[in-house]
Amino acid sequence: MRRLSSTLKRDGLKTIPEVSKINRRGGQRQQIYVSVSDAKLAQYGFDLATVIRILKAENMTGYSGELTISSNTIPVFTNSQYKTIEDVANQMIYTTPAGAVVRLKDVATIERRFEEPSSFIRIADDKVMMLAIEMQPGNNIVQFGEMIGTRLEEIKKNLPDDLKIQIIVNQPEVVSERIVHFMKEFGVAIGAVVIVIILLLPMRVALVASVAAPISIMITFGIVNIVGIELHQVTLAALIIVLGMVVDNAIVVVDNYIEKLDEGIAPWTAAWQAAQQLSIPIFTATLAIIFAFAPLSFFLSGIPKDFIQALPVTVAIALFISMFVALFLTPLTCYLFIKKGLKHHGDDRPPRKNLLDHLQHGFDVGVEWAFRWPKVTIGIAVISITVALVLAGKVSQEFFPLSESKQFNAEVWMPNGTSLAETEEVVKKVEKELLSDSRVVNIASFIGTSSPRFNITYAPEVPRRHYAQIFVTTTGTQAANGMVKEYLPRLEGYVSDGAVRLRQLSMQEGSPIAIRVIGEDLNDQKRVAEQVKEILKKAKGTNWVRTDYEDDYVGVSLVIKEEVASRLGITNEAITQTLGAGLKGFAVSQLWEGDEPVDIYIRLDANDRGNLTDIEHLHLSTLFGTKVLLNEVATLEPSWHTGVVAHRNGLRTLTVLSEAQLGIKASDVLKSVQPELGRLELPDGITIGYGGDAETSEENNPRMAKALGTSLILILITLLFQFKTIGKTLIVLATFPLSLLGAFFGLYATGNPLGFTAFMGIISLIGIVVRNGIILVDYADELVRDHGHTIKAAALAAAKRRMRPIFLTSAAAAVGVVPMILGKSPLWAPMGSVLASGLIVSMVLTLFVIPLLYYLFVRPELQEQGVVDAEVPIPYKPSHDMHIAH
Repeated sequence: MRRLSSTLKRDGLKTIPEVSKINRRGGQRQQIYVSVSDAKLAQYGFDLATVIRILKAENMTGYSGELTISSNTIPVFTNSQYKTIEDVANQMIYTTPAGAVVRLKDVATIERRFEEPSSFIRIADDKVMMLAIEMQPGNNIVQFGEMIGTRLEEIKKNLPDDLKIQIIVNQPEVVSERIVHFMKEFGVAIGAVVIVIILLLPMRVALVASVAAPISIMITFGIVNIVGIELHQVTLAALIIVLGMVVDNAIVVVDNYIEKLDEGIAPWTAAWQAAQQLSIPIFTATLAIIFAFAPLSFFLSGIPKDFIQALPVTVAIALFISMFVALFLTPLTCYLFIKKGLKHHGDDRPPRKNLLDHLQHGFDVGVEWAFRWPKVTIGIAVISITVALVLAGKVSQEFFPLSESKQFNAEVWMPNGTSLAETEEVVKKVEKELLSDSRVVNIASFIGTSSPRFNITYAPEVPRRHYAQIFVTTTGTQAANGMVKEYLPRLEGYVSDGAVRLRQLSMQEGSPIAIRVIGEDLNDQKRVAEQVKEILKKAKGTNWVRTDYEDDYVGVSLVIKEEVASRLGITNEAITQTLGAGLKGFAVSQLWEGDEPVDIYIRLDANDRGNLTDIEHLHLSTLFGTKVLLNEVATLEPSWHTGVVAHRNGLRTLTVLSEAQLGIKASDVLKSVQPELGRLELPDGITIGYGGDAETSEENNPRMAKALGTSLILILITLLFQFKTIGKTLIVLATFPLSLLGAFFGLYATGNPLGFTAFMGIISLIGIVVRNGIILVDYADELVRDHGHTIKAAALAAAKRRMRPIFLTSAAAAVGVVPMILGKSPLWAPMGSVLASGLIVSMVLTLFVIPLLYYLFVRPELQEQGVVDAEVPIPYKPSHDMHIAH
């Protein structure tokens, strides 16, 4: 084992520059055990303290000074270290009054063997040493995994046949699988967006519009790499989120270009004018979406901030790139590949209508009805907001879901005081049960300890003999989830005097349900905790209800007879040292073999510490040189002890914990038990607090609210920059509440919870719907300002004219996130649900409500400028082309 460790560190893995740290677990060192006989000590007339003092004093190397001879300074060292086990055995300990020399071997048995384990790691029937290899920051973890794999193959060639290397957790492989999965989803999203555009637009127009998306994305990948942002699931998710926005700018520019061709403008002039006219609205819309995401980086903290910090930057880069592509490249491709508009002059045949034409006709009829019944339309908008708030209360909440992992843990908890061997026997039974399942790939068992931290949210347990962790690797995420669901009831009561619990990796550190009983009175704490446990056990959806104080256990208290001990000259320190060294023992010194230290471990012989009677008959030296038994100066009394006493922020805190693995969210469980918890009669000085998912939400919800408020303020300033009036700005911002119905309906319909990624979906939805509002209001202003339309005519024409680009971009963006929903990822499916449903519903409400608000509330402002509204018909005829004729 030592040879394997040295090989891996010196000649193998440590030489890889990207390796940051290698931590060893499960290794067993050799020790020199000095087992002292209490009877022989008493026979020769000295005690254990003498042995300890001599071994410490005689085995040392120190700097003793220096000599100056002529002009040379020569240091002097005293070297009396033990070199072999025989040196230890022959150490002179005591000289009797008769002159006889007593050496260590005369009063002790000395042997060299492996240390007695307090924990170990086992795979199948083999005990193993585990290496946790960490990577230097700023490197590619997938390439790092490949380098480690290659080097391990080289190392295997030089190892003995009885030594094997097996990888238990391969984080680079996990990251690679997720990246590949996300790349597939990303590819499907791009393909879906392009197909939607091609199906709904004429081919030549669709190709010019859709080519902007892959070009923008490829440039974004390059810039993201240049600025040092790593490619991972968050950056890919950011690109999926903005995919519809990326293609949107190009669609609007192409649409404007086609309109100008139909107006008889030359292609070159139409190309640059199409981009120039839309430059300010596109720039404003881009800033609005970026400002929707930017505050997340400043207001969040901890794990949420670490998780999200790359997303706002990636979104900003992608949107700025798409803006430049739309304003500079798209006009050029329009000029090169589209020479004619879509009007067919001189053609008597009726145009062939496609799906978009039918949608356009239906919308035209609907929006004219909305303008005839404005109060009904506004009423529907208000009802939609009300329904959204109602749905929000019905949607489950879960700040962070379970991680998508093919691994889970089976934790074995035995009563306090259980030996390591007995814990191992239970582990073997559980292993046999799990290994019979074909979905299990391999199992690693940590007896007396837990696996090293391999994930930022994973917290290893404190080592203890009555605890074990069985680390199970399955064939995939679905297999892991299925096994947990199946084995939770099967392993309930599997061990008569212990418990076997299944735990899955989560982005939420610790248990999702944690109720804290805070106070200084231990008995009051325990009584209240028992009441809390009973409430949780009866609640639907809870499992593995326990406390972090664990079970009480029986111990032995040493009660010193102060008067007797003082009269005999025996100090408390001498009693404690004799008992501690005798029972548990400790390393008193070291023997060095080259650069490898070997501890010299001293304790009483096994015959002197077999039971309490043996302990009571240990000998102590008095001040007068005589010997007395331990039971003459102290008594050993059985006593109950608390397993663990935990403190939080300096306050004694007992936490009742529970998992939520039975299909009901932790927030719903907590909501159901809080009324009962509120009715508990708490003793004086005892209070109840909440941790787990509730605490995470409580800590981050205000921060997310601040981020949302800041986003709205930044968007407000951006809109004021373009429209110069508060009225139009508020009309555009009205798109935000109109988007909530679709967002919460998407979560409710799919059964996804409102959590961190769903909140990000709402943030991105705000940016998109605000952008739709900008397009509508800006075009209405153009019709009033440049074409002399009345306000009502301009509002109605803007709705009809902008319906197609808004529908196309919303449909494309909604289809782009469908792979997120179909993938059923607990992390990303909520975001996909918010965007897909929110985009469609908000698109409909925006197209009907925003033009009407423009008509109702902008009129006084324009009348002051000399514009008189009139009820005039709008000369519009639905056709198969993309423009509105005026």
